[in-house]
Amino acid sequence: MNQSILRKLTNGHQTLGIEITDTQIKVCEVQQKGKTDTRILNYASAPLEEGIVDDGKIVDKEKLQAALKSVLDSKRFNTKYAHFAIPSQIVMVRSLKLPDIVNTELKKLVQFEMKNNLSMAFDDPSYDFIKLPKPLAEPSTPAPENANLCEVLVVAAPTSILQDYVDIFEHLKLKPCSIEIKPFSLLRLVEWREIRADGMHVLVNVNELSADITIIEDGSFKLTRNVEVSFKTVTNASPVEENNTWLSSYSTPEQSFMNAAQDLIAELERLMNFYYYNLNKGERTFSQIWLTGDVPQLEKLTALLDEGLTPPVSRLEWDSLAVSDDKAAWSVPAYAVPLGLALRGKEA
Repeated sequence: MNQSILRKLTNGHQTLGIEITDTQIKVCEVQQKGKTDTRILNYASAPLEEGIVDDGKIVDKEKLQAALKSVLDSKRFNTKYAHFAIPSQIVMVRSLKLPDIVNTELKKLVQFEMKNNLSMAFDDPSYDFIKLPKPLAEPSTPAPENANLCEVLVVAAPTSILQDYVDIFEHLKLKPCSIEIKPFSLLRLVEWREIRADGMHVLVNVNELSADITIIEDGSFKLTRNVEVSFKTVTNASPVEENNTWLSSYSTPEQSFMNAAQDLIAELERLMNFYYYNLNKGERTFSQIWLTGDVPQLEKLTALLDEGLTPPVSRLEWDSLAVSDDKAAWSVPAYAVPLGLALRGKEA
């Protein structure tokens, strides 16, 4: 498969963003006429039956195809051009320090690293890379020793799994424009919102079974991790015996939610501390955490994170975004990933 993970293949004036997780399908259609005129034309979502997708891998292609078709048929989507978010569980993301040379020569170095130095959990990688922008230095500051190096972000995923998704899209007459990682779609959403991103920030996208945690600094991507945090409600199939009532109270939906929130707080603290002490060298502190996702009670989760973490936590919203379809059901945090994907538009 020759599809690029980070670059677009075809163009469309109106574009779809598609996110598929183990538990849900979400589709968002955006119409763009420059950054001053962006509109949500249609959006739809539906829960996905357990066992169709497992840990990002398609288990039953026919059922997934039928489920996606049902979502697409539920609204009058006007375009077939689609951008897709790779399930984070199957993605490898690595940052490399390489000589700051032109992309044609840099590509050869990345190919060498992929073949010889980067260990991966899969044998058939599709990969792509981008050169990350260098931090702005003070005019009076002498050039660092590594001034002739650049930071290169390499993204890889199993070709066979990506092809399974592409096959489904093409069977439904969709035209895959790009395949990218979720942090990039969220970062694009921040950019289009024109939020000031000076300093260090964290983007957190939470679904029922996992969370993507992404650190950005001065608006540039730095680090991302997918962590297993389950907000799935556990229900007992049989009554709990009287002498196990303590276990019953521990596994109530309310307690399960609180436990998951504490797990997420611990994961956020771990990643922020790693970045602060090992990569940032303690020079700056985190300014803000933006929360998105489709878990129930996202407002409550925001409050719990804000109480348990030092940086302020808020949901990523976009109140001025025009919505042509049912505005009452629209939620920027819930559709953040497919929205960020669709905003890619006609970008080359």
